[in-house]
Amino acid sequence: MKLSSRVRYGCRALVDLAVHHDEGPVALDLLAGHTSIPEKYLAKIIQDLRRSGLIRSVRGAHGGYLLNGRPADVTVLDIWEALEGPLCPVDCLENPQGCDLLDECVTRDVWSRVRDAVSGVLSSVTLEALAEKHEAKVGRHAPAE
Repeated sequence: MKLSSRVRYGCRALVDLAVHHDEGPVALDLLAGHTSIPEKYLAKIIQDLRRSGLIRSVRGAHGGYLLNGRPADVTVLDIWEALEGPLCPVDCLENPQGCDLLDECVTRDVWSRVRDAVSGVLSSVTLEALAEKHEAKVGRHAPAE
């Protein structure tokens, strides 16, 4: 299993917003600079994060992006689902009626356990915890302007 760059970059961007949570909106160019994510690609990811309700935008000269809630309330699973949809390693877990081999399948249970294990890990990690680790490792970037 390989994580998409969208999920990795989305996590990186939201960790930065969590680090600067109490400083006001972070402009897209600053966010791109803080996270080393190409600005055009980040803009697409930000749109999906905004549509999902994880972040909100503020217009104007001092505008930018903010978390829509507390960093403690956002998990890595929330980010995954906002950017990739439900965590589902095989289609038959979401749509069992679409599988002709459902009654005789011996691996479906394995894929279900994989989904549950990965979901459990991703839902146990919050942005708050990641932001604290980030600050302990590298400190804060320049304040959001």
